[in-house]
Amino acid sequence: MKRIIVPILALVLSFSLQAQPKAHEGSTDFQKTSQPAAVIDLPYAEATVEKAVEEYMSKKGVRSADSRDFKVYRGYKMRSSHDHNSDLYFKAERKSRRDKDMCTLYLVIGRNGEDVKARTDGGKASLDGAADLLDDMVATIEAYSLELQIKDQEEMVKKNQKKFDNLIEDSVDYVKKMKGLQDKLDQNRKDRDGQQTELKKQNDILGVLRDKRKS
Repeated sequence: MKRIIVPILALVLSFSLQAQPKAHEGSTDFQKTSQPAAVIDLPYAEATVEKAVEEYMSKKGVRSADSRDFKVYRGYKMRSSHDHNSDLYFKAERKSRRDKDMCTLYLVIGRNGEDVKARTDGGKASLDGAADLLDDMVATIEAYSLELQIKDQEEMVKKNQKKFDNLIEDSVDYVKKMKGLQDKLDQNRKDRDGQQTELKKQNDILGVLRDKRKS
């Protein structure tokens, strides 16, 4: 049995490793120019990825600013060996209309204060460390997405708990109403019995009176 389990666990592990998102070099449109970029495909909605990136960079002490279709984080040092800081331009795009929980994250990098769209050297050297940065972000993005799922599920539990509590309150009200109806039914039964006795009594009197009339 152990001989069977071990290969299965190894196979599952290999699939999980293969499924881990991995960044690679590519390109993207940047202010009407094509720029080299680090690219990674992620199984999360673009809004989730954008917020997770913001959280990651915030922990690094860098705040975001809007730059057209990108979020820019200025003055970040990509590697300790670099003699300059960099401006990081992030853009998350949904993979397709149908895949709302799949997006591609692009990272374009320029030297701090550089006009990226105007550079003439192609900018490929700027990607040093970019793929590593995206790969390092994956754990933060996963954790952020998990927290969102937990919050959403907590809200779902709260809604269902409230609905359940309302049903319990309704059942208590129904029991009270049923008891009230049962009391009325019991009283009605007593009244019927009393009325039946009274009816028989009055019919007997009527019979006696009619017999007198005949005599």
